[in-house]
Amino acid sequence: MLIIGIDARFAVHNRRGIGNYTLKLIQNLAEIDSNNEYILYIDRDDLEYVLPNQRNFKIKKLCPSNYLIWEQFVLPMQAKKDNLDILHCTGNTAPLYLYGKITLILTIQDVMYLKPYFILPRSTSLYQRLGRIYRKMIVPKAIKHVSRVITISNFSKKDIMEHIPSIKEDSISVIYLAANNSFKVVNKDEAITKLKEKFGINGSYILAFGGIDPRKNTELIINMFIESKRKEQINEKLVIVGIPNWKQAKFYNIVQESEYRDDIIFTNFVSEEDLVLLYNSASVFLYPSLYEGFGIPPLEAMACGVPVITSNTTSIPEIVGDAALLINPQNGEELKEALLTILNDKNLRYVLISRGFEQVKKFSWQKMAEKTLEVYNSVYRGVIPKKKTSY
Repeated sequence: MLIIGIDARFAVHNRRGIGNYTLKLIQNLAEIDSNNEYILYIDRDDLEYVLPNQRNFKIKKLCPSNYLIWEQFVLPMQAKKDNLDILHCTGNTAPLYLYGKITLILTIQDVMYLKPYFILPRSTSLYQRLGRIYRKMIVPKAIKHVSRVITISNFSKKDIMEHIPSIKEDSISVIYLAANNSFKVVNKDEAITKLKEKFGINGSYILAFGGIDPRKNTELIINMFIESKRKEQINEKLVIVGIPNWKQAKFYNIVQESEYRDDIIFTNFVSEEDLVLLYNSASVFLYPSLYEGFGIPPLEAMACGVPVITSNTTSIPEIVGDAALLINPQNGEELKEALLTILNDKNLRYVLISRGFEQVKKFSWQKMAEKTLEVYNSVYRGVIPKKKTSY
């Protein structure tokens, strides 16, 4: 029996990319592994009760919640007290020091923070900028003590090796993510009725995910949509999901100054239940991201029977295969042409939707957990050499 500690902070709050991955890993490990003991370390209460309550799972809240202090001081001390065999850090960073003979496994989803600003522009969010600085300082040093890196695509594996030359290729395991099972086709009439009541969305629309982070390409989406309304006279509205402070974003001024401002609808973060409805009722899903280590949203849209337009760069072609229209995410004209093609070509829509259903089947959270458990066992049994984690 192994005693395995998991950094579960992101699973219990602000659950987006890393948080969703961490939660699904933990929940699926609880389904497939009753032999090992797991200790889940969090920095605040699990108010939603999403973490498993099986006998071999324990939850420990560690204080204070300050990111740096929690990760670099509190977590290592608690890991020693708990006599861990393995510590799995799931959020791209890890302690620089661990006491004793604890084996360190680190999930690195991407290395955006190691790229120059001319490739990935600086975010306007102070929190995101500070996070980028912290990871840039910590990860290259922590990697020296990591026995195994888990990443989420072959693209990310190559990217990690390029930016952290000290890491060896055979010390990185690629384990794919997946869309949640809740993303599926639902009754569209009921979905449309609920969306009208909750968000005031009426009529056909194009769905996109937004963000103040420049890599989400929200400004390009808005400009492309306005041009399509003006020149091509498309009937659809544009719904942009996931921007809590959208009125403070610079692209909001573009919307306000446009004659089509009433056709552009912003929402805050939405629940998974509402997101399923939004996908199902959309005419097309746009995801022209500049950089993704994996990119789950296109799979979610495919599972809901929506045709997808997404980027031809980074990990995305690896994940979507031939089930989406791929465009240069820096070329608004390409995005516009792809949009018009999908809106006007019913046969293409049918083909992409059919391919999408098949593509989604290639990924599952259970498979992800099974492969992660294989990594735990391989590292501990010496199939994968351990590295010294204390000095």
